[in-house]
Amino acid sequence: MKEHTKSVKSIVSDEKYLYSASADKTIRVWSINSGYCVKHFEAHQAPVESLVLQNGVLFSCDSAGEIKSWDVHKQRNINSFFGHTQRITAMGVDKNDRLFSGSSDCSVKLWNAHDGTLKQNFSGHTDIITKLISNTRLNTLFSSSVDQSVIEWDIETGTKKQVFNGHADWIFCMEHDEDKGILYTGSKDKTIKLWDTKTGNNIHTLFGHEYAVVDLCFYKNFLYTGSWDGRIGINNLRKIKKMPVFIDAHEGKIRCLQRYDNLLYSGGNDQTIRVWSLQNNKCKTVFKGHNAPVHEIIIPNQNITISCAKEATICRWPSSMILKQKSQQKMKKLLKKESHLIEMNRNHSYELGSKAGGNKEVNIIINGQQFKVNSKLNILEACRQVGFEIAALCYHPSLGPVGTCRCCVVEIKNKKTSNFQSACSCATDIWEGLEISTDSPSIRKQLMSSLADLRLKQKNRKLIMKMVGNHDTRGNSRLNKYIGKAEKRLKFKQQMQKQQNEDFDEEVESLLEDLIGKVSNKFVDNSNHAIQVDHTKCIDCTRCVKVCSNIQGMNVYSSVATLTDSLMPAFNTKGLFLNESMCIACGQCSLYCPSGAITEYDQTKNLEALLKTRKKLVIAGIAPSCRLTMAELFGLQPGDLTTGQCVHILRLLGFHKVFDVQFTADLTIMEEGTELLHRLTDPKATLPMFTSCCPGWINMVEKQYPKLIPHLSSCRSPQQMFGSIIKNYYARKVRVLPQNIFCVTVMPCTAKKQELLRPQFQNPKTKFKDVDLSLTVREIGRMIKRRGIGLSQLEERDFDNPLGSSTGSAQLFASSGGVMEAALRSAYWLKTSEAFPKLEFKPVRGLEGIKESSLDFDGRQLKIAVVSGGKNIHKFLEPWGTTSFNYDFIEIMACPGGCIGGGGQPRSNKKILPLRIQSCYNREKAQSTRSSHENPQIKKLYADWLKKPHGKIAIKFLHTTYSPFQFQTDLSSNTKSKYNERNRGLNPKNSLLILFGSQTGTAQNVAEKITQAINKIGKKIRIMEMNEYEHPINLKDEKLVIFVSSTFWDGSFPENAINFYNQLKNLQPMSLNKLQYCAFGLGSTSYTKFNNAIKLIDSKLKELGAKEIMKVGLSNREDKNGYATTLNPWLKTLHRIFRKNFRRQWK
Repeated sequence: MKEHTKSVKSIVSDEKYLYSASADKTIRVWSINSGYCVKHFEAHQAPVESLVLQNGVLFSCDSAGEIKSWDVHKQRNINSFFGHTQRITAMGVDKNDRLFSGSSDCSVKLWNAHDGTLKQNFSGHTDIITKLISNTRLNTLFSSSVDQSVIEWDIETGTKKQVFNGHADWIFCMEHDEDKGILYTGSKDKTIKLWDTKTGNNIHTLFGHEYAVVDLCFYKNFLYTGSWDGRIGINNLRKIKKMPVFIDAHEGKIRCLQRYDNLLYSGGNDQTIRVWSLQNNKCKTVFKGHNAPVHEIIIPNQNITISCAKEATICRWPSSMILKQKSQQKMKKLLKKESHLIEMNRNHSYELGSKAGGNKEVNIIINGQQFKVNSKLNILEACRQVGFEIAALCYHPSLGPVGTCRCCVVEIKNKKTSNFQSACSCATDIWEGLEISTDSPSIRKQLMSSLADLRLKQKNRKLIMKMVGNHDTRGNSRLNKYIGKAEKRLKFKQQMQKQQNEDFDEEVESLLEDLIGKVSNKFVDNSNHAIQVDHTKCIDCTRCVKVCSNIQGMNVYSSVATLTDSLMPAFNTKGLFLNESMCIACGQCSLYCPSGAITEYDQTKNLEALLKTRKKLVIAGIAPSCRLTMAELFGLQPGDLTTGQCVHILRLLGFHKVFDVQFTADLTIMEEGTELLHRLTDPKATLPMFTSCCPGWINMVEKQYPKLIPHLSSCRSPQQMFGSIIKNYYARKVRVLPQNIFCVTVMPCTAKKQELLRPQFQNPKTKFKDVDLSLTVREIGRMIKRRGIGLSQLEERDFDNPLGSSTGSAQLFASSGGVMEAALRSAYWLKTSEAFPKLEFKPVRGLEGIKESSLDFDGRQLKIAVVSGGKNIHKFLEPWGTTSFNYDFIEIMACPGGCIGGGGQPRSNKKILPLRIQSCYNREKAQSTRSSHENPQIKKLYADWLKKPHGKIAIKFLHTTYSPFQFQTDLSSNTKSKYNERNRGLNPKNSLLILFGSQTGTAQNVAEKITQAINKIGKKIRIMEMNEYEHPINLKDEKLVIFVSSTFWDGSFPENAINFYNQLKNLQPMSLNKLQYCAFGLGSTSYTKFNNAIKLIDSKLKELGAKEIMKVGLSNREDKNGYATTLNPWLKTLHRIFRKNFRRQWK
């Protein structure tokens, strides 16, 4: 028997044998006593991820979503389980022979372990499943997820019993104490939570670890936790409120814990296994021998310990070594092979080709030709690297495989049977000797079938092929070849199932209208004037969902499945148009969409029509990053086109004047640097100061963090300063009326299209906008193609004056950290009249999402930070308001990497960003002047017009204000008067009270429904908004109050409840000890602070002595039936309590 040829990913054992799963798609059986391999299975067509052993049957799962069962004695495959679409991350079998599996596709499935049939599909999580635990006595299943929640499922019905929310980051580990009814969860947020499984309440939260808690186990009355901080926490469950005892166990991260009898085993990044006595908490021995972090430990019996490390080494340690360390090296059995990075059920961040082990090359055969390729590639990437085109719609290298479009199907040779079988190339790794066929008749047939099944309409096919060609694939020619045949196949299906398809169309149209929340004949949403969503073109690839949640952290989109066998587009999670939603218009979704369903709001045709009329002076301004990326429109590397060639392109497109937005970038630095100095020297000024150049970041502040508005710099962005200078300075200079100038900017950002529509940037008298139109680089690319402009036509051209000169500091605006670096250069000069000592300030450079530093700023220690990317922004702002959040100046950009990664840039992948940022630094270094205050044209502008930075004229034309975003609400303007009429003649003595807090009207509707339900028993009910109640102190006179509140976005109170809660917080303890109440909340588990508003109200009422008559209702919008899932049973309970205890009081 041969040993594994690739990394070992999972090990399990019985009393005699050890079973190991590997990335080489095989399973091997080893004798525990001898250490030799005794059996070998050719198991899967993709890397095997995990193993489970039950009653002589071995279950294995792979990275493509397939599960198989094996008879370990007869070396025979029993069954295959199909249903998951992505990597399986958790698997288990209970005593009733029921197999459970969780996947990266966010689903949990229940299988019959004997025949492989799917019994239940549990849908409710929104991210990767991390662990599964079943309770056969209660017939329930617990599943934890990266979405920060644990769900308890009824196994028989497949419905949710309870949702445990409270963690602020990934849940890594989970254990269930069935005897005590306690669920323990450990998270990346550094905490451990104890949950009462009967009530769903959080009993206690344990603190003390400095980094993520990755494993835990309990023994008797103690809970043991392992963390990345290298410490083991020992918690006495009898004295749970006391701080745990911590042991400095490992020099690096702890990866795993395992208890056996009265010993605790821990494995860590320091490549050791340590054995601890649970009697005195002392280390008994240390096993050394691994050459990489230890990620799994199993103990088959009292004589043997087996461990597996990241370099795929399996070690067998006899228990006698706990007493005899000297014999350690002699007794271990090493099975040395390639290493792997994906740890079983521990590291849940999937990155394509993430195997470690260097750049090893393997030999593969593609269509009969032999090639050497990097072993880290999958089949799709390997084939493209050597020149074989494979189409793919749903795959993107930055987001990992999805496998839904099935356009990237290939055939690979089975080692055992020597027959070719189909495989999804984006989700299958390569190995030594792999044989691949990419163009067989059966592949062509499957490709046509996949295209037909996608139900792509004929009118959208050309656009889809065009988008695929411009995106990150090269297979559009093959798709076009079979498009006609696929159409015929689709037409045949429609003829055979005409009535069924008619019903399907009606269902889709109805569902679309319901989900969007509007009755409309169109499925195109361009309401925010930045991006455009055409739901009819969606192919359900889920790219937009992934990028919006995983990269930007906004969770605006969600996938929706229909009852029919059909694909459905991704929708706004709130069922609203984009302009009413949490969308910040960053446009990252448009960068990743492969079908043209999400694009920038295209305005090129209107502009081309205007250019032909020549009725207005049309002026163009090009942003710093766009001159770097315009080269990519011609198939060149970033920066290959000179700035002069970019100017010539705009002149060839018909623009009358071409100016440089880098000029106003320098102007921004002069204003922002001066404002920073004012804030640093004024003790009453607000610090830290945030930059305001990025409109996506401004949208985020106004929508999600309105408390930060006073911290924003008042400076306009370079685009809006450019428009203001053109319309108010240049127009007078050339004696042209501002309304006869049409100002156009070329920007890397879709949010710029929305920014120019702000009323602050319009002339209050004429209502003309400062900037009339903003184009993305992709829109310029379409104009270039329509005009037939080629590289051979491009010559060097200069910018027009007077807005044509700029410095190196302005060029830095293209990259994350550039605004910070440029501002520090000029602010230092403005304060000291000396050059900044570190012209190239390296701590703020690079593509890292969060960068922090401090520097000596003329005797003051200035603490700064630079953040880019939506998810990084949320992470950075988490400790806002605490002492740990102590900065003076912060630069924030909404897109990863800053403007070079903007939503309007040419479509590409993450490999292009380092090239773009390096091109930016090269150009900055080549500038003759590198600081904004050295720009001679800037000096002239101040001398001729502005007079001085941050002066009266500058503040009027170059600065602005911000305000919280006013979300649309269903609360009518006469709500107060309506309820006043209803409540007339009622008082606390003869009626109960319902107080509600509602942002969009949903919580108000729930309050009305509660009123209707209680009216059947007692009609004397008062209802009003929380803020309309006179003062919370008057609650002491109420007999019974029902509180209803939604949670606005991520933990905020509705506007009509904020004042009420602030007043409630100021009441004295026990001041409401005569009040009886109940509460109902509306929230969404898609946000970390699930039902935060009602929880805070409930907690505060209890502190004030109020008595709760029933458990608070926590409804979840993401449930199958929405809020009604929780509301209906809650109302029944309230109805019963009311009839029993309160009916007579208000008759």
